[in-house]
Amino acid sequence: MKTLLVQPSTLHSFLTQVFKPHLLSSEAQTALINHLVEANLWGIDSHGVQQIIGYDKSLKSGRINPKPEIKVISERPSLIRIDADAAPGQYAAKVAMEMAIVKAGKTGIAVVGVTNSNHFGVAGYYTRMATEAGMIGFATTDTNVVDLAPFGGKVAKLGNNAISWGVPTGNQPVIIDMATGAVSGGKVKHFAYQGLEIPLGWGLTAEGKPTLNPEEVAVNIPASYKGSGLAFISDLLCGPLLGTATAMFKNKAIHDAENGTGHLFLVLDVAAWTDIEKFYQEVQKAINSLKETPRLEAEEPIYYPGELEKITREQRLQNGIPIPLSLIETLAAHFGGNIISEYLM
Repeated sequence: MKTLLVQPSTLHSFLTQVFKPHLLSSEAQTALINHLVEANLWGIDSHGVQQIIGYDKSLKSGRINPKPEIKVISERPSLIRIDADAAPGQYAAKVAMEMAIVKAGKTGIAVVGVTNSNHFGVAGYYTRMATEAGMIGFATTDTNVVDLAPFGGKVAKLGNNAISWGVPTGNQPVIIDMATGAVSGGKVKHFAYQGLEIPLGWGLTAEGKPTLNPEEVAVNIPASYKGSGLAFISDLLCGPLLGTATAMFKNKAIHDAENGTGHLFLVLDVAAWTDIEKFYQEVQKAINSLKETPRLEAEEPIYYPGELEKITREQRLQNGIPIPLSLIETLAAHFGGNIISEYLM
């Protein structure tokens, strides 16, 4: 696989130029670009610069509103419902998590639901926000498309929904961030950009046949019956609970308040529940014990959730972000060679 190493600052400048014609509000653009760069830094390349062609198309079609006016629909002491006004999902979700953190600081717990949004990227981005405030965070979402088969099925009925929990440690947080499919649809596309076959069990063709070719994947496969069940729960939390339909009944071909993407966030203020320093000590003891577990393979270390992303980020800050040349060629075909040669070549 051939790649080009790009510095984070260069990638940030490139994305700024890409989105410039859309005249996004400064807040929405900053949230979107910072999120994409961080995704690539963490090694979650499926949700980084690879996504921008889709976002560009959605901005041109009106699916994404470049200047959204996010509104609070209803509010109670520990609850907020938000209409995102078709904002970029990364911006709507950031605003929602910020609200949840503030409210949890007053009540000890807060839940914020978002409707009429778009693809929000990396779920762990928002749970990290909570951990930075000394709080436990939860995030889940439905998706812009219904592309996941239920366990045992061969037709998509669910979103390949993301679920994340974040726990603060006083240092590097514990972050679990996962798709409910075997992998995210974006990871399948990333394998295609790398020219690699996917493992058996990642995807089905439109005819419902297993495939190793990422270009043929039309339906994602759940991560066992457990992933299928979690995906269904996320669809219910991000649809009916928030006053819209379950994803399988939303018209994903259009975007409005009824059919837009939904998100749900939960925040627990650790200091409201227990002594936070003692909490950090106990969490660190658990992490240390986890990593000291006797290994099945001596040369394979045991990582706690979120540790690999930390290591990858440190490496990429030093060495650059690897971007497949095939992706760069695809970006050049879409955005024009001049902008690519100026920033990425």
